[in-house]
Amino acid sequence: MRARRSVLALLLALALVATGCGGKGDKKASGGSTQNTSPAVDASDINKTPRDQVPDGGTLKWAIDNIPPNFNYNELDGTSSDNAAVIGGLLPGMFNFDASAQPSVNKDYLDSAELTAKDPKQVITYVINPKAKWSDGMPITEADFAAQWTATNGKKIDGKDSPYKISSSNGYEQIESVVKGKDEREVVVTFAQPYVDWKGLFSPLYPASMNSDPAAFNDGWKDKPQITAGPFKWDNIDRTQQTITVVRDDSWWGNRAKLDKIIYRKLDPDAHVDALANGEVDFVDIGPDVSKLNRSKSLAGVTIHRAGGPNFRHITMNSQSAVLQDVNVRKALALAIDRVTIARAQLSPLGVEPVPLNNHIFMRNQKGYKDNAGILSTADAEKAKSMLDAAGWKMEGPTRKKDGKELVIRFVIPTGVATSKLESELVQSMFTPIGAKVNIETVPIGDYFEKYITPGNFDYSVFSWIGTPFPISASKSIYVKPTTNSKGEVEVHQNYARIGSPEIDDLFNKATQEFDEAKAIDLGNQIDSMIWDEVHSLTLYQRPEIVATKANLANYGAFGFATARYEDIGFKP
Repeated sequence: MRARRSVLALLLALALVATGCGGKGDKKASGGSTQNTSPAVDASDINKTPRDQVPDGGTLKWAIDNIPPNFNYNELDGTSSDNAAVIGGLLPGMFNFDASAQPSVNKDYLDSAELTAKDPKQVITYVINPKAKWSDGMPITEADFAAQWTATNGKKIDGKDSPYKISSSNGYEQIESVVKGKDEREVVVTFAQPYVDWKGLFSPLYPASMNSDPAAFNDGWKDKPQITAGPFKWDNIDRTQQTITVVRDDSWWGNRAKLDKIIYRKLDPDAHVDALANGEVDFVDIGPDVSKLNRSKSLAGVTIHRAGGPNFRHITMNSQSAVLQDVNVRKALALAIDRVTIARAQLSPLGVEPVPLNNHIFMRNQKGYKDNAGILSTADAEKAKSMLDAAGWKMEGPTRKKDGKELVIRFVIPTGVATSKLESELVQSMFTPIGAKVNIETVPIGDYFEKYITPGNFDYSVFSWIGTPFPISASKSIYVKPTTNSKGEVEVHQNYARIGSPEIDDLFNKATQEFDEAKAIDLGNQIDSMIWDEVHSLTLYQRPEIVATKANLANYGAFGFATARYEDIGFKP
């Protein structure tokens, strides 16, 4: 069993990266190691250790930023790195990925998964492992796959808007039918349109009891997971102590988990290293935080791990806020942001090359990367000033005004994230010379997404997207044009900038149907060019994956593209 990143949509994260797994390309890094460039995209560093050399027993203490508001990963509030960390050892996934992003069938859940037809329609046949069952004793069957498809495809039900509050319909919306094969353990999935990244579907898989009922889907898993099927099972949640505990599931049919339990503890990101130092947690994600790196390197018995991965920092601009509805204003302000300075401030002290990221789809160490930023590739404060003048924002004293209103950007960031604080302050200083004011509003980290980002209660914000082995299809829910349902409510999924176009949607549909890699990459770069044109968001830099762990922690660290075997994690003597 392995932990999985979202392969349907990019994970959002404040500081914690979703867990991944070791595979080929695994390499070691000492506590004092540094690198001048980002690790190779297939790099992984997890203190890889054979199972027979990992003793049974022990408790892994794991820091998370928030108690997940919903343990249904496919529900709008549930698609987060914190939730992925918790459910990674509890729920099924159909494929595992190594550090080179190469998939293999997860034999714990499937005997096979094959493309059984291409013409006239794409057909995938899954054969479920006969041992696979839910924690309530019910077998995992075709009914679970069919219910998940119905819940997440975003289509109308009985002529009405779907009642399921999903974060993404990527891949599921292309499916025409999910039916039983020769028996309930064989699942036949037929696609209305081809879908290249089908290996990312049904991961994680939830029981039909949740997906068959909109109320259960939306709210039934808010307090805790109701049913599991992994090497660990749910134990308890202590909302006073802000901890979640999962324990070894002895009814698990795969390799027996080495750990007795995992305790997830909610901590402000800036408190993680202190928690590592005093033994409250056994590892911390460092990311682009040099203070965390230096402090972690100074701790006895701690190892620093580095890996390559498809993760990046970015500024999202709310196109529906009063001052940002004009694309020329968004572009002018973006021109004033010196991304080289931001990258240098965050990455140089880490020993990582401080180069801005100029693509929303592909990372700099990924095949397909191309600079599509155009005019926004290089900061130009003078050009920004002239564009703001042309847009009607004229200098009146130290600040620009239009129709008597000051040009003020409300920059919302969460508490306890030093990276966000520094980045917002740098933008604030860069906007002063062009006559724009930035008011930085720090909000409780537990409210950040639910009360501010998701409902659009901000002008600017900055956080990380945690990528997947499928760069194009995973990005779709971030950039697809928001829709309005029959109640007049805007459904944004993960498009927090709240802007898009039919042309971008059409290119995404074409790209996810294109089996020719070169053609798909070309379509991906066409999409990225359009995203830059509408100034949807401003990519800052590729986020380094740097993790500090207790030196004796085995089979855990920096994973890159890969996913972690929860049952193999443990402590060396």
